[in-house]
Amino acid sequence: MSKVYDDPKYNAAFDRCVDVMARLLQKYGPQLLGQMQETAKDDCTQSAVSGKQPVPVYQEFDKAA
Repeated sequence: MSKVYDDPKYNAAFDRCVDVMARLLQKYGPQLLGQMQETAKDDCTQSAVSGKQPVPVYQEFDKAA
């Protein structure tokens, strides 16, 4: 058991949450990765057809501006 919180109840809840997330990733991860790759490929194809450049989801903005 990990020590993230001082309260043992919170540590147990956190460990359970991490276990559930790990199981979900193991179960659905490959399927979601395939869907994400198909979507990315489709977006690239659409942008090539339309002539527009794809815009990244997380775009870095100039802090000085």
